[in-house]
Amino acid sequence: MRKLTLLTGVLIGLACIDPASAEKLEKKDVEKLMKSLQSIKKAVMARNSKQNGSALKGFTQHAASPVSANAFYLTCLKKLRFTDEGKRAEAWRVYRENKDEVFNQVYHRQAKQMELRYLILTIKAAQAEDRREMMKPLISFIDGMLKLDGRGFEYIESCDSSEFAEFAKIENTLDPGDWEMSPTNIGGIYDQAILPHMRQHRDPRLVDAWKSKIKHIIQFHELAKTGRVKEERVKENKARRKGNKKSKDEYKAEAREEKDPYVEFQTEDLPEMKWEMCEDLVKHGFQAEALPLMLEVIRDHPNYKEITSWLSGLENELSKALTELNGEVLPQSTGS
Repeated sequence: MRKLTLLTGVLIGLACIDPASAEKLEKKDVEKLMKSLQSIKKAVMARNSKQNGSALKGFTQHAASPVSANAFYLTCLKKLRFTDEGKRAEAWRVYRENKDEVFNQVYHRQAKQMELRYLILTIKAAQAEDRREMMKPLISFIDGMLKLDGRGFEYIESCDSSEFAEFAKIENTLDPGDWEMSPTNIGGIYDQAILPHMRQHRDPRLVDAWKSKIKHIIQFHELAKTGRVKEERVKENKARRKGNKKSKDEYKAEAREEKDPYVEFQTEDLPEMKWEMCEDLVKHGFQAEALPLMLEVIRDHPNYKEITSWLSGLENELSKALTELNGEVLPQSTGS
């Protein structure tokens, strides 16, 4: 009751304040605040840069080999999830015994190396004045990741949830802006860091970049599918060793009941992505390359749900091209 009385008194007091008596914000006050803000911002940016620079040095050292990257990962994991949380050494020992079968796999070691490599690229992207210099390293990273066993993909963490970033205390300073934070999101890497800069600078390699994006995403899904099949076989063998008497046919029947992500990708995502490529190329002046590709997509995916819209879209683009040709030559792109 006493608290309610006090609150009521405060509210009454506020209501009695004359609005005209409130101080007006002067230009000199705003300028002073802006100056102070810039000073603080400069100090924060310098601290973040130093912190990120220190992390970059350590990450580069540990990314030299899969073994080193994996050992560093276990060090980070132990400190963050056990030591810092006050858990006993015995808890870590038991955890390692249960997880060593995975931790000792070649694909897990390689996955952690790729995670570190992408963190390195992310730190560099935050420092880069011109993002175009990141394109070759990014393509090289994708090529390297697509040499992994597909089972390793699930162990590659996003930059903002990586134990490496948390261990180095850069999870809040690692902000490169328009950038894909998940190393396994190949489409996102292209969409955020590669294609926009080619569009912005009217780079003739836009056509090849789109084709590369589609090729890489197909490879990723094929590897992921192979990885899932391998993992299923491992689980089947373990179940049999434990006395599970299921037959191969029963396992296959269970697998058929589950929705296959690869089939969904082939029938839904891939056709849509190909058509998106065509529309993007038309929009940015690559009609000569895009129109034949549109016809190719229609031929390859005649049963796609948007086929009617595609037919109309290509017909419209061809009509525009003919109209232009009646007066002048259809603009040719500088792409090969």
